[in-house]
Amino acid sequence: MYEEIIKNLEKQLPISKLNELRNKIMHLGVFSEPYLTYMLEGKKTIESRFSKNKIAPYNQISKNDIVVVKKSGGDIVAYFTIKEVKFYNLKDVSINEIRDKYYKELCVDEEFWFTKKNGNYATLIIIDKLYKLEKFHINKKGMQTWIKL
Repeated sequence: MYEEIIKNLEKQLPISKLNELRNKIMHLGVFSEPYLTYMLEGKKTIESRFSKNKIAPYNQISKNDIVVVKKSGGDIVAYFTIKEVKFYNLKDVSINEIRDKYYKELCVDEEFWFTKKNGNYATLIIIDKLYKLEKFHINKKGMQTWIKL
């Protein structure tokens, strides 16, 4: 999948930017609506991932990594660099604390919090710079919503 993404980026990015990306750790994140649109519009500046188990991206991403943005059931539409990452064990920090502190930047509704209330781990990814791309298709199989490339 990595090579397929790079091949498509070669068609869109200057060689200097492409080489910069090749020297960083890349991830593929799958994003659903309306959160994807909020992110592309610059309203959503923090992406969150909640889980019952310690699965990606929990403790598997770092500042300055690259996240390739794929629309759920669709194409690659953008990528962003990570400004900062916060990992939480929800046995130590309440989900309500996270909601109260980051609600504006997360752009999620009350239903979202209700669906995440039984999670054990949270990853908050602060978006640094987001770059929109001419959308392109990749062959991703499976239900994973986060893959370290």
